[in-house]
Amino acid sequence: MNVVDTTAPVVTLSGSSPVTILSGSVFTDEGATWSDAVDGTGVIMSATSGSVDVNTLGTYVVDYNYTDISGNTGSTSRIVNVVAAPDIVPPVVTLVGSTLVNVEYGSSFIDL
Repeated sequence: MNVVDTTAPVVTLSGSSPVTILSGSVFTDEGATWSDAVDGTGVIMSATSGSVDVNTLGTYVVDYNYTDISGNTGSTSRIVNVVAAPDIVPPVVTLVGSTLVNVEYGSSFIDL
């Protein structure tokens, strides 16, 4: 009798999905783990495919795969959303002309 392994390993994300990060920040890939009835368990340290450009707004898909000794493949994906960083720098307002202006009563005032 020949026993054949036809069950795919289970791949589970480490961390959450979806992940939302601000543009220009650092994305740290938390990887994934795999578990297989024959091979045991292990860690996938980085994505098998896909990448995240933290300088370009958008939605990215990062894939994690593991193929067991029998050739069965398990996979999962993480969604990473890169969003615009909030504008937290107040605008600079520059006054043209003097801060103190004397206007004679009854005359017109023209703001510089």
